[in-house]
Amino acid sequence: MPEYPGDEVILALLKTGNTGDAFEFIFKKYYRLMWTKAYLGTSDAVAADDLVQLVLTGMWEKKLYRNINGCLKSYLLTAVRNQVNDYHKVKQRALKKIEKYAETVSHSESNILKERELEDRWSAQEQLHRQLHELLQELPAQRQRAFTLVYMQQKKYHEVADNMGISINSLKTHLKMAVKTLRNKLHPPVSE
Repeated sequence: MPEYPGDEVILALLKTGNTGDAFEFIFKKYYRLMWTKAYLGTSDAVAADDLVQLVLTGMWEKKLYRNINGCLKSYLLTAVRNQVNDYHKVKQRALKKIEKYAETVSHSESNILKERELEDRWSAQEQLHRQLHELLQELPAQRQRAFTLVYMQQKKYHEVADNMGISINSLKTHLKMAVKTLRNKLHPPVSE
């Protein structure tokens, strides 16, 4: 296993402006540890990659390394833990929205949901979540990204539009088309 400089040296590189080398050392020295912590918290390899990337990019873009006075390893692992907590909060909000939508649809069709046990309700929500995820994969890349960022990750319209390099009106169009497609595929219109 290669030897990397200690945390003090890496922090000194960061604070003196040699961020490229410092981040390369951070990545090589701590990426696996950070990813493992994120994976253990999410049980999702892709989410773990995303969360570690959020920590590192946030640290780079916001120059958060200027505030690190203690152990770099502790800082990074705490940041990953915080990202995992935020991931679960977003996931819970998405599940609640899906649950609310499932309840609305089920209520309009009949009162089946009220008659089922809590276990059946959870199973239906999980199935809808899986189905929604599969249908999202079928959407064009721009619509999928717009839907995911706005509705699943709770990003603001202007943030998403800037991130995607499109206008807010274009973003709204992508969202409208994505919701319409998902709604039609989840509940196709009844033809007589």
